[in-house]
Amino acid sequence: HNEDRRRMMEQLFTWVKDVFLIIISLTFFQILIPDSNMAKYLKFIFSLMILTVILEPIINLIDMK
Repeated sequence: HNEDRRRMMEQLFTWVKDVFLIIISLTFFQILIPDSNMAKYLKFIFSLMILTVILEPIINLIDMK
């Protein structure tokens, strides 16, 4: 039980770290991108990337079943 709990906490920590890093790095890139027609498409792609990282544990859980 203890080992399962430790593994789950490590996975949670890794997930939180990944979410934090992707949001920080994409925010940095958004600051660098000048406002243009392409900027709105890049923001959309960045949003999809953040959504994917956030939903990753749920997708993995569904795949395990």
